[in-house]
Amino acid sequence: MRAKISILCLLIVFLVLSCGCFTLEVHTKVNPDATLSSYSYDLTTSQFVYNALKESAKEQGYSSLRESMTSNAEPGTYKYDEIWDGDTVTISIASTQPLQSTDPEKWQIKKESGYMIYDDKRLLSDETIEDSNEFNEAMLSSAGVHYYLEMPGKIIDTNANVVDGNKAEWHLTGSEVFTTEIYAKSEVPVFALPGFGALIALIGLSCATLLLIRKRV
Repeated sequence: MRAKISILCLLIVFLVLSCGCFTLEVHTKVNPDATLSSYSYDLTTSQFVYNALKESAKEQGYSSLRESMTSNAEPGTYKYDEIWDGDTVTISIASTQPLQSTDPEKWQIKKESGYMIYDDKRLLSDETIEDSNEFNEAMLSSAGVHYYLEMPGKIIDTNANVVDGNKAEWHLTGSEVFTTEIYAKSEVPVFALPGFGALIALIGLSCATLLLIRKRV
């Protein structure tokens, strides 16, 4: 059974934004079967914001911030760490086995017409973001997201800042964080089956062995 993990990006970002600066770094790799072979994110912020997140978790009935951020994940399917460096803390969560999206309306990975499509809308705001109106300009400038995506085949369409073959990167700051959809469309390898290369090698080795036996006979 594939693991499922709840990544509370939207809740985290808006709570953090209301308190102060943050940087979110996401790494994800898509399998040929539209699951994720790996997924991780690092949320770096201040001690003040961390304490605000922790208090919010307790108000919701959780015993700790860790429990609130992994409440929908099965035990043993993720790794959780908190790394402190002075007044700065980095919360890291990484999957330890293949997983599926738990929110297909906002985070979708699918095959369509022979292509693989990755679409992540979890950071999009439902409201219009204006530097001088909805959010304070200083708050917006302190928000940053670095999103790294690896697709199973060559990327042919995306809104990423950087594209290199089957890899794409988004580097977002300020209001871009809440108005940019993470989108990529890639080719799907013809032989896109897990372990297919090993299977071909095994078949080749078997054929070579049979030919050798026949020659000796």
